[in-house]
Amino acid sequence: MANQQEMQKKLLKVMKEWQDIEDQSVKSTTEIASKTDNPIVKQVMDIIRQDSAMHRKVQQLIIDSLEKQAFHLQPEELGEIWDMVEKHIELEKETIRMAEEARKNSNQILHRYLLGYLLTDEQKHNRILEQMEDIKRGIYPYA
Repeated sequence: MANQQEMQKKLLKVMKEWQDIEDQSVKSTTEIASKTDNPIVKQVMDIIRQDSAMHRKVQQLIIDSLEKQAFHLQPEELGEIWDMVEKHIELEKETIRMAEEARKNSNQILHRYLLGYLLTDEQKHNRILEQMEDIKRGIYPYA
């Protein structure tokens, strides 16, 4: 089994290579969007471009934690803001409910396509907040 230092070195290498791919994705989606007037294609390319830019920021956070200073998140730190987070979780649940209702009431394929995207994204937001709640409770799945 590789030691901690070797694993971190490999992780760092993957993160930097992945960032390069995200950069290519931003360029590619920008180019595709510039070649069409179709609002759906433009919107999908914009979604992917923005997601790729956000992925790159998260990757940089990981890189910085390996190269500069390790980061941490203590359950107590979440406790200080948890009332606000819980209110946000309720908002996310409502958006999921609305997306499901809208999708159920749509029979147009392009509407359903876009509503499916919105539903998936709202579900993702809910999942990452639920995982944050696990951290708050002190449950670390990798421990």
